[in-house]
Amino acid sequence: MDIQYIANIAAIIGAVSILTTLVFVIFEIRVNLRQFRSIKEISLHDVQNQFFLHWSQPENAELIVKARKDFPSLTEVEKFAFESYVELRIRFFIFGFNFIQDPKTKPFQISRIKHFFSADGTYLCYKNMLEDLRIPPLWSEVIDASIKNKDPDAIFKIALKGH
Repeated sequence: MDIQYIANIAAIIGAVSILTTLVFVIFEIRVNLRQFRSIKEISLHDVQNQFFLHWSQPENAELIVKARKDFPSLTEVEKFAFESYVELRIRFFIFGFNFIQDPKTKPFQISRIKHFFSADGTYLCYKNMLEDLRIPPLWSEVIDASIKNKDPDAIFKIALKGH
């Protein structure tokens, strides 16, 4: 065996080992991404639970009921609190589009948005925030399309534009 033959065999073995390593790295990255998505979803559910527990407290629930009926009558402090509530609900709706996998559940997400904005006070609060440029255009496109009963698939395409 000459040295050139041994060098060629070593080069082939080196190339195969590099290729094997790259395949393994790709596999591990995919596994890590799946785990990250699961952790992100679990974290979002935890934040949502804390949010709903907070707003279910009697004094907070009273504010929501009052604001949904007559947003203009709120004090500045109450408006601030309700606007924060509305913004967080919008964030949950928009980020929720990333987690919905089953096509059968798409209409439920749209229905929840439509129901949330069906109260005059909530809708007025949203419009005020929109006029003050506190609602990004993508979010308002999704909300307005949901309120108008557009096709859930079309709304999902809007919501997932940037992804």
